[in-house]
Amino acid sequence: MKSMIPAACALMFSLGLNAQTAPLEIQAKFVKILLSSSGQFGFACNDAALKAKLEELGVSVGPGFKYAWGSSEPEVRALKAQGRFIIVPNLDWLKAGGCIAIVVEGGKPQLYLHVANTKTSGVTVSDAITKIAKKI
Repeated sequence: MKSMIPAACALMFSLGLNAQTAPLEIQAKFVKILLSSSGQFGFACNDAALKAKLEELGVSVGPGFKYAWGSSEPEVRALKAQGRFIIVPNLDWLKAGGCIAIVVEGGKPQLYLHVANTKTSGVTVSDAITKIAKKI
């Protein structure tokens, strides 16, 4: 039974091989939805293009917010150390500490929720998001 655990973990992370980075507009819309569903009004984001798109959608962007965008694996690790709820554009970055990945599979947007990282962040994800997201 113990030998099945590593194989099952490898299978879960290999599911992302068909996932692609979502277009900027989709990333921004999903970030806004995630913020709205959680009662948050602002977002931490160092990615200039995503920041501009979020501001167009009326989202406050600044460094001190609990919800944050991870633009790279090192940034995801740093944000995790700060106890942030991290949204990422890459499934592989969930292993580095991301809580939710926004990707495209089969031409459609898909959310992946890393349950353990989400618990570590201290954020409670809405039932609506929990129902539509694939869990890792």
